[in-house]
Amino acid sequence: MKMLTIVCREQFEDEVLVVFHTLGITGYTVIHGVGGSGETGAVSVTHTGYDRNKLLLVALDDDRMATLVQAVRELQAKLVKESLGHPVPFKAFLQPCEPIV
Repeated sequence: MKMLTIVCREQFEDEVLVVFHTLGITGYTVIHGVGGSGETGAVSVTHTGYDRNKLLLVALDDDRMATLVQAVRELQAKLVKESLGHPVPFKAFLQPCEPIV
C-alpha cells in the first residue's frame, strides 16, 4: 500500500477530483488552507484573499496507485503545458503506507 500526497493551489482541486472520480477513487482526504513556500512562491494561511493551497491524501494498494500516479503525472504535464512551460503550484509525493488499525 502507498500514500499519494498532492499539494496544489485551490484552483486545481476540481481537476484532481475529476481524476479520482474517473479512476473510481472514493476514499481520500482534502485539507483546506495549507500554507508554505516552494518553487512557485509562498502561500500564507493567515491572509485571506491570497492564493491558498490544498492537500489531498489518497492511500491505495500498489496496483491501483500505479494507475493514479500515471494520471496525476499526465494532469501535471497538462497544467505545465497550459502555463506555457512555467512551473505550476502542483506537486505530488509518494510514500509507503502501512495501515495500523
